[in-house]
Amino acid sequence: MDILAYCLGIGFLIACVFGVPLLRKLCHERTLKELAMEGTTVVPRFWSLSGLRIDRTAWSGEVFFQAARAGGGRPGHLRLLAGFKKPAPPLPPPAREESRIRTGDEEFDRKIAVEGDPVFARKLLVPEMRERLMRLDRMGGRVLAIGEGTIEIDGPLLSERSALKQFLDVCDEIINGTAAAAGG
Repeated sequence: MDILAYCLGIGFLIACVFGVPLLRKLCHERTLKELAMEGTTVVPRFWSLSGLRIDRTAWSGEVFFQAARAGGGRPGHLRLLAGFKKPAPPLPPPAREESRIRTGDEEFDRKIAVEGDPVFARKLLVPEMRERLMRLDRMGGRVLAIGEGTIEIDGPLLSERSALKQFLDVCDEIINGTAAAAGG
């Protein structure tokens, strides 16, 4: 009897170690397929969660998903890396007298720090873009960087299809607005 219990215990542990991540991966991939967003393709990955490739008129990009680390590490998150199809003109280096750019919108300035080229920031941060960035912030997302022809957005790992679609729609709006402000 003891050997049977031991074998069942080992079998249960093996099922947990391999079964739970596999089940999470399969559920995640099904969620991505059910998004059915125009211009998106599921990118299967062997060891990690599948990703998304997004192709738009002004930009294309890829969404990488990372599951939470066991033992209290970093929570699950997603990262969207996008490149503009029409190369943006190089931005001049920012003036260093004040690194943080103020928009005049007190709520926005309190919540979101903007650094970089002040001319481009004023062109980009029109009221509609500030509202989009605030929506992204409320959803747990952040624009990490805008470079020459690229943008990087980080956010939480969302498992519910409607929440993921809303998050990606806001990212889409932000990237399209950034491409337009950059002349793309």
